[in-house]
This record gives sequence, structure tokens and C-alpha cells, in this order.
Amino acid sequence: MPPKPSMVVRVPKPPRSAFDKHRPASRLLLDQMIHVCAGLIEHLKKLDNRASAAPVTEAQVAELVRFATAILHPHTAGAAKKKRGKKTRRARA
Repeated sequence: MPPKPSMVVRVPKPPRSAFDKHRPASRLLLDQMIHVCAGLIEHLKKLDNRASAAPVTEAQVAELVRFATAILHPHTAGAAKKKRGKKTRRARA
């Protein structure tokens, strides 16, 4: 078990006025958003391996589609899980 740090820096909780969901985003936040989107685009280009000898599996594709759908359609992200019920096996006659 690692030893406890000798110096602990306490960070005060920010005031409620620090976040306003109706305030326009600053240039820093917009630049961060653009940077993250550019990284996501590069990641998606790496996943496009149609000519590769080791193709992406169906499970990997399903996970990516699930992830992208949750981002693009957040209002329906949990709907697929709610609709699926537990499958029961019928007894053979």
C-alpha cells in the first residue's frame, strides 16, 4: 500500500455562480471542444480498416455504434436496454 502523501492541498468548492448553463461558452471551451472533436475524427479514421488483414469484429462495431448513438441521440441512449427483456427458454415437448 503506498504511503499517504505528507502534503494535502485542499481545493475549495467552486461557488454555484461558477457554472451557468445559459451563459455562452468561452473561447477556451470552444477550442477544447474543437480539439476533442478532431481527436475523435482521427480515432474514427483508424477504425476504418476495410483493407486491413485484421478486420474489426462485430462486437467492436456494435460497441462503437452504441457509443456514437448515445452521443448523437442522448434522449434515446437508454431506450434499447429498457426494451430488452430477459429471454426465457421454452421447454421442449
